[in-house]
Amino acid sequence: MSGQVCCACLTLSLSLFLSLQSYQWLKEKILSEDGRKQQAKLKELTHIAERLSCTLPQLAIAWCLRNEGVSSVLLGTSNPAQLTENLGAIQVLPKITAQVASDIDKILGNRPHSKKDYHH
Repeated sequence: MSGQVCCACLTLSLSLFLSLQSYQWLKEKILSEDGRKQQAKLKELTHIAERLSCTLPQLAIAWCLRNEGVSSVLLGTSNPAQLTENLGAIQVLPKITAQVASDIDKILGNRPHSKKDYHH
């Protein structure tokens, strides 16, 4: 019996090791210079989310919804709780004032252009 248990443990350890190896690209990306910059941005955005009493996903969705150039936002969820959380972005939307939007745009450095910004 103990031989079977050891074999099962070895098999489990090996499969876990192999699955972790398949995430090596993610580890490298996170630890890269760009990855560290993205993490710093997320930290700053988390402070804004906390200030608005919302989650980071809710903040992101509300930010997308406020953009005049966006006609719809697709929500990807894996369970009902996540859907409920994401739908909470509707309550965050009024909290995205011009100042909050400016703060977010400054952090992201990729401000979307509205139709009002185009000069023909």
